Amino acid sequence: MRPELEVARSTDTLARAESWAGLPPEELKRRAAGAATNRDAEQLWALTEAYLFLHGSRGAKVSRHTLRTYRRGVLDLVEAWAGENLLRPSRDAGVVYMRRLEARPAPGAAQPPKTKRAATARPDDGADEPLSPASLQVKLAAARTLYKALRWAGATEARPFDDVRVAKDPTPAWEKRRPYTDDEVEALLEFADPAEKIIVLLGAHAGLRISEMTDLRWTDLDLERGQLRVRSGKGGKAATVSLTKRLRDALSDLRLVAMSGQNGKNRQRDSGLVLPWAADHARRRFKHVCALAGVEYVSAGVHGLRHGAGTRYYRQTGDLGRVAAHLRHADIQTTRIYAKISAQSIGEDIEDW
Repeated sequence: MRPELEVARSTDTLARAESWAGLPPEELKRRAAGAATNRDAEQLWALTEAYLFLHGSRGAKVSRHTLRTYRRGVLDLVEAWAGENLLRPSRDAGVVYMRRLEARPAPGAAQPPKTKRAATARPDDGADEPLSPASLQVKLAAARTLYKALRWAGATEARPFDDVRVAKDPTPAWEKRRPYTDDEVEALLEFADPAEKIIVLLGAHAGLRISEMTDLRWTDLDLERGQLRVRSGKGGKAATVSLTKRLRDALSDLRLVAMSGQNGKNRQRDSGLVLPWAADHARRRFKHVCALAGVEYVSAGVHGLRHGAGTRYYRQTGDLGRVAAHLRHADIQTTRIYAKISAQSIGEDIEDW
């Protein structure tokens, strides 16, 4: 998003938050209670957004990603609680909701008959896929924030999620989502078009997340110095990332294509953005490239490219500090995954014992 549009978005969000905060207490309570009673999911989200902006830990700096995922969490909860009184949920409603999310079937497992909603859902929307522990935590955080907002408005005293915890995942972090191997990355590049190659290389070489890829602007690049600027990474942090020669060349090639207008029919948004697609479409394009290249997508996803970058750089340097700096980890403990993730290399080391 352009900086001026980002400012406009924050201004709009602040105006919406102030419209809630400026209500007399009884009117605020009436509107919040009415939204819950009528199961008006959009109004409940508007209330939650206002609370996040006014009282959340990030304040006005709350990220678009947080707003997007929390909104999805609120809408999902309202839909799932069709039989619950939102102002007075039953005793175990919160924990039952989370356990149902945890019990989603694994890929390849027998699926229950599809509901009307599932039958009409967008392809690849993940409706039948199990949620990761991180995604479950976001769903829980969104639900808790909704009820904080309702209590702030005076509409309820209910705390259905305060004592709910996401079940611990017994699988070690390095076993849960595998990295793409160097050979798989090469296969993906062979079948990718110029824009799809950028997805592969931004992940596998620069270690960017999908949201960082799709937010990247041409003005964020300094190809002469071999750097790019992530303006709003995880937690809203900005950072400078070094580029490989191969990624620089691919970006130069794509810029020529963009300047010539050859990819105009595929571009869905602002021409100042490097990638022509938003995150969901970019993810589907990458998944399609995986299918063409015969590379497994399910257990890695787009984020497996970032894991591949970390694994490769640790294998090359043996230095967790350098890997942490390249991947912009706030805590080096997060980076230790790459010291354990390559079981194959351990096998190669001990084969001749």
